[in-house]
Amino acid sequence: MKKDVWVQVKGTQMNEIGETDTIELMTEGQLFIRSQSYYIVYNESAISGLEGTTTTLKIEPTRVTLNRMGQAELKQTFEEGVMSEGCYVTPYGTMIMGVIPSKVEVDLTDVGGSINLEYELQVGREKISDNILSITVKEG
Repeated sequence: MKKDVWVQVKGTQMNEIGETDTIELMTEGQLFIRSQSYYIVYNESAISGLEGTTTTLKIEPTRVTLNRMGQAELKQTFEEGVMSEGCYVTPYGTMIMGVIPSKVEVDLTDVGGSINLEYELQVGREKISDNILSITVKEG
């Protein structure tokens, strides 16, 4: 099964002094199933600052793996209470990014659904922000 879907991504970042920054993106993507896991694939846009990058999400019941390829490259795993570090490669340089998820909620079926992630973001093992990432998938 492979189908065209609409992917809505909303990311909110709160720094240590309480300032928040939110970006929203609505784009076309694809949803498919392989080996008991859902996959969502979509192209990033200038809004996210990652134009020229393809994002693939592998969704399992208790874990979400984000894989970005192109202008920016990153592989990050979101599993509640488990720290994950990845090498974030951009045209401007490379850095080690870590996430410590406090919430990983997956409600996805063959017709769409949602993924909600709450996590601490680290760069070089120093906390940068608390983040909320909400992804909604609907049939096109």
